[in-house]
Amino acid sequence: MQALVDATVDYVRVRQQFGQPIGRFQALQHRIADMLIHLEQARSMSYLAAMRCTDEDVGERRRALSAAKAVIGQAGRFVGQQAVQLHGGMGMDIDYPMDRYYSTIKDLVRLVGGPSHRLDLVGAQCSSN
Repeated sequence: MQALVDATVDYVRVRQQFGQPIGRFQALQHRIADMLIHLEQARSMSYLAAMRCTDEDVGERRRALSAAKAVIGQAGRFVGQQAVQLHGGMGMDIDYPMDRYYSTIKDLVRLVGGPSHRLDLVGAQCSSN
């Protein structure tokens, strides 16, 4: 996700439209800010899960890991989609790094279970206690 954000920020700084970099357009600045927020939420959840992985309470470990997987999955999907959109047609080019980064994120989300599946698990774990 960090690589997607970095590449997108670099791209909007150099891509010109109407005689100026598209990074000057406020709407695009807001989209990049949203990407950064999702990235930081995912990073924070991964830190929380890492801290809880040694917790003696197995239920607490499971809840933290499931919640982290859900937030990271949602954030990865959002950041990837925004990066592709902000890169325009180039974002969909299979030879362009955006496509590989985003494909990797989608594959990882499918591997661990989608965000809605993970949130269902968190809810079930909370209600069983």
